Amino acid sequence: MLPEEFEQAAAELESPEISAFRASGGRVLGFFCSYVPEELLNVGGLASFRMRAPGAGPCETADSLMGLFNCSYTRHCLEKGLAGEYRFLDGFVFVPGCDHMRRLYDNWAYFADPPFLALLDVPHLRDEDALGWYRDEIEALWNKISKAFSLSPDAGTVWEGIQKTNRCRKLLEQIDRLRWEGPARLSGRQMQVISLYAASTPKDLAIPALERFLETLRSASGALQGQHRARILLVGSHLDDPAFIELLEDTGALVVRDAYCCGLRDQLGPVEGSESKDDPFLVLARRYLDRLSCPRMYADYPRRLETLAQMAREARVDGIVLEQMKFCETWGVDGNLLQRDLKERGLPVLRIEREYLLSGLGQIRTRVQAFLESLGK
Repeated sequence: MLPEEFEQAAAELESPEISAFRASGGRVLGFFCSYVPEELLNVGGLASFRMRAPGAGPCETADSLMGLFNCSYTRHCLEKGLAGEYRFLDGFVFVPGCDHMRRLYDNWAYFADPPFLALLDVPHLRDEDALGWYRDEIEALWNKISKAFSLSPDAGTVWEGIQKTNRCRKLLEQIDRLRWEGPARLSGRQMQVISLYAASTPKDLAIPALERFLETLRSASGALQGQHRARILLVGSHLDDPAFIELLEDTGALVVRDAYCCGLRDQLGPVEGSESKDDPFLVLARRYLDRLSCPRMYADYPRRLETLAQMAREARVDGIVLEQMKFCETWGVDGNLLQRDLKERGLPVLRIEREYLLSGLGQIRTRVQAFLESLGK
């Protein structure tokens, strides 16, 4: 059983923790992409919020502005933005990671009139030139944030955000290891709720809550109860709905590890560096380029493939579920390659196309059950 505040933060936009933080004078910045260094948003009375649209309904207005061939995540976020449901946020940081996100940024800037808006350019390559460029873009973003929110612009302030975010990442890693290293002590749905809580709650409040939960989890005895037919690695595009993973796990497909956007792929892996000697912007750039990459980093596919295969072997999974948002071109290309190349490495793959709002439950359930049967489970 997860703490109520975890479930509430995953299901809502403005949680009680955010309300309390803002009431005390804190300000919250939403960010749309995992390549935004959230360390810059966790300093000096600021807190980061990973953008999502829980409880989304019809999005006719956004559809008329963006078109139906943009992914439903971006359209539902725009609909909520136009309806004023992100009023609790004091600004937004975007990355032009794909055409859909760029169109969302254009509409957000024109129609939403946010109090603070920034666009962070991120390279598509991973080499020394890209590292230097990304480092400079991160510094430029920091200069804009520090000026807008009257923060001290010196490196010490950035290191404050790095240390705080690192602490949260390390706690998530310790919790996650209790899911995949041995017999699972958490379900995939529970781990996603924990991840969403950490991504949606001011770090000063999230860290002690995660510490308490980790201690409780360690002191509990025994593995996760229930009928689990197979261990699964879940990979794919933006996913912030625990009901999707719950649907998978209801069939017996236990998600013991994940590498999808808005999950632990974004949050694990601390920034390595020494406050006394390193450039904070350079160590930030290196961390975000060296972690498990997104398909937008097209030249990094071989490393991405091998990392996913290694994750599958470490967690002793029986198969991989590759979920993809409809109309997502980056995952559409990567998905074809991953499906082929992971199978060549002896890793069975089920590929599921989905919308942001959970639908087609019967079809998904049937396909997952057939996949488990093909595994002999």
